[in-house]
Amino acid sequence: MTSGHPLLYPTLPDVNARLFYWILGIFLYLLLVLPWGELVLKLWGRLFSIPLPLAAVTAPLVAGITLLMEFVPDVFGSLVPMRSGPLSAFGVAKNVIVAHVSEMIAFLWLLPLSRSPEAVVDVPETSDDAARFIRIAGRSLPMDSVRCVRNEEHYLVVKTTMGTLRLRARMNDLLMQVSDDDGIQAHRSFWVSTDEALELRGTTIMTRSGCVIPVSRYRMKAVRAWCERHGKPH
Repeated sequence: MTSGHPLLYPTLPDVNARLFYWILGIFLYLLLVLPWGELVLKLWGRLFSIPLPLAAVTAPLVAGITLLMEFVPDVFGSLVPMRSGPLSAFGVAKNVIVAHVSEMIAFLWLLPLSRSPEAVVDVPETSDDAARFIRIAGRSLPMDSVRCVRNEEHYLVVKTTMGTLRLRARMNDLLMQVSDDDGIQAHRSFWVSTDEALELRGTTIMTRSGCVIPVSRYRMKAVRAWCERHGKPH
């Protein structure tokens, strides 16, 4: 066969040129993907509240690298092979699709395979309070670090030994995970831990950190009984 279709049966120089630009493009992709991804993630977080699609990162980067390849022969001249053909929208779309499919394979197949099951440590369950955690709005907090919680509309202000957090959650999200020994809900909008509470003084609970926890009228009897059980002055 002395001749053939230029796309189905490219000549050797065309093959070498395509191979060269594919290798160069992959090298630039691996070099730029991490800083580019961090930049896009920051901008996306400022503009949108939805998760960042992988294609939103891949498509602009791959399209930019493909366009850059078009100017490589103009810059380096005879040092690099000439491109086998002019740039087209089909070529850009093809490169974007190939890159996106490769990333999906890496994330869904190769990445899980790289995780060794032997690296998973099975932690035995324990009733020790120091090992207990509660989850509020996706955040894990050590139970013994929580001092008091205040409800503000759709948020919980959680005061801990490590600082204060404002999380989008309901008071019930906390109450479902704590017991009478952990603390008490003295008011519809306030919960205080047993270690944090010092004494019941009138219609308030005095705390170690200086916070004053109000006690609602209809919870007063339950709060007094709780103080009695836990040796709190009342």
